[in-house]
Amino acid sequence: MPDFFDVVRSQRGTAYYKPDPIPGDVLEQILEAATRAPSGSNRQPWRFIVMRDREVKRRMGELYLEAQRRMTGGTSASTTGETPAHFSGAMEDVPVLVMVCVERWQLRGSETYRGASIYPAAQNLMLAAAAHGIGTRLTTVWQHCYDDVASLLGIPDDWWMMAMMPMGYPAPPDHLGGSSRKPVSEVTFYDKWGNAED
Repeated sequence: MPDFFDVVRSQRGTAYYKPDPIPGDVLEQILEAATRAPSGSNRQPWRFIVMRDREVKRRMGELYLEAQRRMTGGTSASTTGETPAHFSGAMEDVPVLVMVCVERWQLRGSETYRGASIYPAAQNLMLAAAAHGIGTRLTTVWQHCYDDVASLLGIPDDWWMMAMMPMGYPAPPDHLGGSSRKPVSEVTFYDKWGNAED
């Protein structure tokens, strides 16, 4: 396996995928990595819906396109900087789609607590995929058609869908690695907002 920090540097949002299937043992290892994430009180409030059926993925693509239209007021996604239209228009060709769900338990405090117990699992999944040379991206656009997606996937009322991640080996022009990032010094303060390192 590659060095952890090499994996972190290689991860980037992927929009073009080869149709090559992800081997079952590799997918299992990626999902197992997701379950190793931390969560509040070790509640492990996650469920993962792995979509491989072509018809389910095709319908998901239709809902994704409709969600883009609702979000942009009918404007083409390609002109708004959102996910490229070819991605949502060919979602049935993406080898795997994973919907990450979180339990709706009674919270005492901000709803952001719920995200704190699910997004680490999503990041673990994405890093584990990158370690295997598999591209991903975290998408939430589909939430503009939340009820329709929940009906498609049979989501119970006591669970929330939080993120969807397509997974597959990158196809040209996509690749892993090479994404630009701001330097640490530009985004980091010490002890108080605005305090740069001496």
